[in-house]
Amino acid sequence: MADYTGMALTKKGRMLQAKAESGVQLKFTKVSIGDGENNGQNIDDLTSLISPKKDLGISGIQVDNSGYCRIHTSITNEGLTEPFYVQEVGLFAEDPDEGEILFAITFAKEADFLPANGGNTGVNAEFEIIVVVGNAKEITAVISNTGYVSREEFNKLVIRVDAIGQRAEKNTDDISKLSLKLTNLEQSFSNNFTNNQFTEDFYTLDDVIVSRGVYDSVNKRLVI
Repeated sequence: MADYTGMALTKKGRMLQAKAESGVQLKFTKVSIGDGENNGQNIDDLTSLISPKKDLGISGIQVDNSGYCRIHTSITNEGLTEPFYVQEVGLFAEDPDEGEILFAITFAKEADFLPANGGNTGVNAEFEIIVVVGNAKEITAVISNTGYVSREEFNKLVIRVDAIGQRAEKNTDDISKLSLKLTNLEQSFSNNFTNNQFTEDFYTLDDVIVSRGVYDSVNKRLVI
């Protein structure tokens, strides 16, 4: 399993961080990986990865109250034609004055091997980058519409689908009950009230006690 040094801001990253704390939007754009090794380079001066190999989309970000931002992405070998060891990982952001910049970078103490696509090994490894954003007032990211959802996002989706399914089943039962009631009601009124649908009428009554009005026992009717 790869082991990396702490994520370090570049000089341009620190400048953007200062702008973000003054109210400028901090917008992360992508993650990039490569096989370049840090042989004493000054991270401050880096504007790109030493040897970039593949860009990764951002699937989500989370910002907590302690000033930490978690950027979610995943390493995949989809479309990769040449294998390499993932020695460096860079986080890019949009500077309103500079355009897209290398915001922060980390190097591997022990790198993982990423095989090329098309072999017997498919790779999709989720991971997150944690950076300190301090008092930045607005933090966003360019969320990739392609790629893979994280396990956490998938689990949330499963819960939502289950809840929707349960509501759908209940709605189906309620609709069936309502349909049955309507059918019974329709059958009761199927003759447009031209005939009495009830089991009792004046002809079948054996004994009638009239509390008000006059009952015609011969014609079996109430006289008003």
